[in-house]
Amino acid sequence: MRKRLYFAYGSNLHLERMLQRCPDAEPLTQGILRGYELTFKGNSRGWGVADIVPASPSSVVFGAIYKVSARDIESLDLYEGYPRLYTRKTVTVETREGKRKCFVYVMQPGYKYALPNMHYFRTIWVGYQNWALPAEYLTDAVKRTNKKLSKISVENFSETSCNLQRSIS
Repeated sequence: MRKRLYFAYGSNLHLERMLQRCPDAEPLTQGILRGYELTFKGNSRGWGVADIVPASPSSVVFGAIYKVSARDIESLDLYEGYPRLYTRKTVTVETREGKRKCFVYVMQPGYKYALPNMHYFRTIWVGYQNWALPAEYLTDAVKRTNKKLSKISVENFSETSCNLQRSIS
């Protein structure tokens, strides 16, 4: 059975939970995905879950690489809501040992920005500690998401205000 490389950037960074979910998984190394940024978008319950979106070439996503079996991928697909919520994509991740081709889960189009609940955020936070990743990057991702939410709210308010002005005149 051939194993594949999987790049985790969200709750699957939490080693204990990942190994419970995927008992055949082998934690390998930290990695950096360039040209993307970490953000949070709403799941079916409305809470933000981790996603990565294309960004400037200088943007990065910190994460970790696991070697996973077919059985692990089935478990991950179920956990990630594949293919409805997330789809799989092949990306090139930089590691200390060089570049590695990995699959990663990215959200399907159409999901809106949303903040994570505290339990989910803490799960990712522990994962960042497990892999010695820069925790400020995680908090910055929440701040970026919040800014996008604020901008959307202001734009929606402005559009509603303009429509209201037109209907009054």
